[in-house]
Amino acid sequence: MPKSVLVEAPCGPVRGIERNGIAGFRGIPYAEPPTGRARFAAPKPVRRFEAAFHADQYGPAAPQSHSLPEPLTQLTRLTRSFSEGCLNLHVWTPDVQGKKAVLVFIHGGGFIIGAGAQYPGDDLARRGDAVVVTLNYRLGLFGFNAFAELFPGDDRFAANAGLLDQRLALEWVRDNIAAFGGDPDRVTIAGESAGAAAVAFHLVARRSQPLYAQAILQSGTLNLFYTRERAAEVSRDVLRIMSPKGDPERLFRLDHAAFAVAMRSLADKHTGILSRPYLDGTELPETTLPALYGAMKPVPLLIGTNRDEFSLFSELSMFRIDSRKEALAKWVESVAGTEGARRVSRLYSDDRNERVAFGTDLLFRMAAIHQADDHARRAPTFMYRLDWEAKGLMSRLGATHSVDLPLLFEDFLKPFRGIYLGVLPDHERQALAERMRTHWMRFVNGGRPGDDWPAYDTTARKTKIFAVRDRVLLDPEGVRRVAWQGIDGYAF
Repeated sequence: MPKSVLVEAPCGPVRGIERNGIAGFRGIPYAEPPTGRARFAAPKPVRRFEAAFHADQYGPAAPQSHSLPEPLTQLTRLTRSFSEGCLNLHVWTPDVQGKKAVLVFIHGGGFIIGAGAQYPGDDLARRGDAVVVTLNYRLGLFGFNAFAELFPGDDRFAANAGLLDQRLALEWVRDNIAAFGGDPDRVTIAGESAGAAAVAFHLVARRSQPLYAQAILQSGTLNLFYTRERAAEVSRDVLRIMSPKGDPERLFRLDHAAFAVAMRSLADKHTGILSRPYLDGTELPETTLPALYGAMKPVPLLIGTNRDEFSLFSELSMFRIDSRKEALAKWVESVAGTEGARRVSRLYSDDRNERVAFGTDLLFRMAAIHQADDHARRAPTFMYRLDWEAKGLMSRLGATHSVDLPLLFEDFLKPFRGIYLGVLPDHERQALAERMRTHWMRFVNGGRPGDDWPAYDTTARKTKIFAVRDRVLLDPEGVRRVAWQGIDGYAF
């Protein structure tokens, strides 16, 4: 039977609900609503609750587009409400009296969609005897724009406000999680896709570094950021559409739908995601990716990608990305010159599977390897690759981007898990999910994912391959890795 649980925390009294041995506290505000003149500003901590806050339902998620292709529209249907007052988080704990390791998971969604509610943490909390936190942050142009570059000195505009939201949530965890049974000195920050890129930001940003002890990056890192110049160019075009006279006041009067229309109208000029974080020169210096990897806090790191990441982007119309081989080679040429592009592109033929491999290496795999190479010299690092192929509506996409999520989170996308998993029972897939969850939570609790997953180094490059039958391979992308050495650039 569910029962009420009251916690006295520094943020004030919070009342949650315990079910099956796990107490859940959902929708706790960690910041004042970023509305009105605060729409694009740095977040401010929420005032202390005087009366008990009833944390018995998920809070609203950030406003986000509903014009996505099926089956990805299911991602936005799991949250019942959307509001600019979206800065809330959710906590699951097996014991409010304990002092347990803490996993803070930052959702992905390309910085334009997603919600903490899509990642219920009760199963991982129970499995790992740990506290699990998920959160909401500002998305789209409300959270990720370069208006601060266009209106310097106007404190109503903060660079990368969505990332600053996440940091404030981590500060809330530092200050309050002990009241929920967590140890603020044993926090692991984790994320997938955009969430992983956000984790990479916090690994570099000095003000974020005291707020965690370990990190997990799934399918993303800093190469997904814009340069400062590119971000300003995109925001300048957005402003031209939304406020032809350049008046910033209009940005506070227009609703979310108007921003979505502006982004869609620029799709032919700017490929990919238009609202994404950028190197602002303050939190993140304007420098190369290798320099940023070297500036990351040397903490235990679990990092990896899925084998066929790029298929989600090349074969679904969610993003306008040119997936032709010549287009991918052109991007490499812009970073590494003609010879570098020739060296890399000759490794991939021009059929569908090879183009997926090329795009996966370009956007995800090689960046993960380059980050791991640097990090392994300074801290324990564990590399993986997920080869398990989706079985449901996404089965033609193989081991695509985000297929790791329903394996790690028991209730991710429920009741729409068949999108990834199919409708028939699959004992081998369930066994894989059990193994992955065990490894992740062992890492959260002890800094190592298990004896059968050796640390990564630049000599042997031992990599855990997750599939129906797991194995450890030495340098599994060796030939391609050598060709990509020294080729690092920010995504198109």
